[in-house]
Amino acid sequence: MKPGRLRAFRERLELVLGDRAEDAFRYLLEGRPPTYVRVNTLKADVESVVESLERAGARLEETPLPYAFRVLEAPGPLGSSLEHVAGLIYVQDLASMLPPELLSPEPPGPVIDACAAPGSKTTQLAQLMEGRGVILAVDVDPRRVRSLAHNVERMGAVNVIVARGDVTRLRVGAPYVLLDPPCTGEGTFHRDPHARETWTPRKVRRFARKQERLLRAVVRLLPPGGRLVYSTCTLSPEENELVIHRVLGEDERFRIVDARPRWLRPHTVPGLTEWEGRELRRDLRNAFRVDPASLRSDGFFIAVIERVP
Repeated sequence: MKPGRLRAFRERLELVLGDRAEDAFRYLLEGRPPTYVRVNTLKADVESVVESLERAGARLEETPLPYAFRVLEAPGPLGSSLEHVAGLIYVQDLASMLPPELLSPEPPGPVIDACAAPGSKTTQLAQLMEGRGVILAVDVDPRRVRSLAHNVERMGAVNVIVARGDVTRLRVGAPYVLLDPPCTGEGTFHRDPHARETWTPRKVRRFARKQERLLRAVVRLLPPGGRLVYSTCTLSPEENELVIHRVLGEDERFRIVDARPRWLRPHTVPGLTEWEGRELRRDLRNAFRVDPASLRSDGFFIAVIERVP
């Protein structure tokens, strides 16, 4: 990253993460990201899969999620392992597992995963619903939809319907909606050199326009009593709080709730209610950023939005 951009990124981190910014900056620019795996309970029980991986030479560490493990040591890339090919595991960052967890869907749903490819969160949603109910997984990119369909089949997610299409044209609603839109990926700089080297404030603004269009579309799909999780693997307010504020304004039909489990709270920073002198919705304080250096994960922003019954 060029020095000017690096300085701009660091200054912005200080504004959104406060005294956590220095550690997060170092981690995102220099850290070695750990590998996490999610055991697919649609196909096997956790204990048997862990035993299989350990017999093959892997060393795993438990996480607060009972089906997720940090990989401390492995005989090779777990994405090439027999367990992966058989759909018993999904290599997925721990922070990436939080949006489906906080959506907390219950069968029969239905659930709409609005930007679903390549399917990590889609198949996790299917797992959380124990293969019951219906999940509509939508993505607009034909190549990514093929990857999505492959992962849905590999993981045995029989309750998922894969659809290629523009979610802004969707006319069916659902009580559970997950929107994890394309973003600048600031929270993945430690693992994605392309995202790091191509970051600019202009790129942030460009993605924010796309995110706003998508959020406006899916908010109207939510019935009274429904829940929507908006998440990104980026940290910029323009792609997060400002998108939500522009879409919801002061609309009292919607509320942003604090759904963080107790174990997660020490690893998070509350959402912003002011940016560059502009006041935002007060309940944005219930949204949060995952501190990547603290959780040893990607950086994420998550907001849980409910429509008042």
